[in-house]
Amino acid sequence: MSTPEFGTISATRMELLNTRARIRLAQKGHDLLKEKMDALVIELYAIKDEVREARKQVEGELLVAYQSLAKAEMILGPDKIRDLAQYAPEVLEIKTQTVSIMGVKSPRFIVEEVQKEGEDIFYGLTSSSAQLDRAIVYFRKSLRTLMIIAEKMTLLERLAFEINKTKRRVNALSYILIPKLRAIATFIASTLEEQERETFSRLKRVKAILEAKKK
Repeated sequence: MSTPEFGTISATRMELLNTRARIRLAQKGHDLLKEKMDALVIELYAIKDEVREARKQVEGELLVAYQSLAKAEMILGPDKIRDLAQYAPEVLEIKTQTVSIMGVKSPRFIVEEVQKEGEDIFYGLTSSSAQLDRAIVYFRKSLRTLMIIAEKMTLLERLAFEINKTKRRVNALSYILIPKLRAIATFIASTLEEQERETFSRLKRVKAILEAKKK
C-alpha cells in the first residue's frame, strides 16, 4: 500500500511486528545515547572545575616566579640574569600520549625531568641568589600546571563536540525516527483493523445470503 506520508508500506501483521521491533530497538538506542550524553555532561563540568582550580594555581605560581625574578634582577642586575639565561640547559621535556575518556580520545601531556636530581644548577652559587633559585623552581612548577590546563582544555573541547554530536542523534531518534515508526505502526494497525471489519462484514453478508437460500 502506498501513502503520500510513508511511501510504500506492506500493511501486514509481519510488517507490524517488524515495525514494533524497530521501535523497541530505536528506543533502546535512544536511552543508551541519553545516558551517555548525561555522563559526558557530568564529566564536562567536573573537568571545568579542575581547569578553574588549575588556573588559580598557575596564577599563584607565576606571581611568585615573577616577583622572585624581579628581586633577583634587583640583586644581580638584568644583564647578569640575561647572561645566566643564555647558558640555561634543557631541564624539562614534554611528551604526549593518547587517553580515552568515555570513548573520547584526547592527548595527555607528560612533563619529565631531563636532568637528574642535583644536576639542575647550571650556574655557580656565588653568581646567583636565592631569589633566582626560587624563580626557576616556580617557573618550572607553572609549566607543569600549564600543561595540565592545556590537556584539560583540549579534553573539554572534545567532550563538548561529542556531547553535541550525541545530542543530535538523541534528538533525531526522539523527534524524527521514533515518531515516524510509531505513526507507521499505527497506520498498519488501523489498516489491518479496517480490513478485518470489511472481511467480517463480507462474511456476514455471505452467511445471510446462504441462510436466505435455505429458506
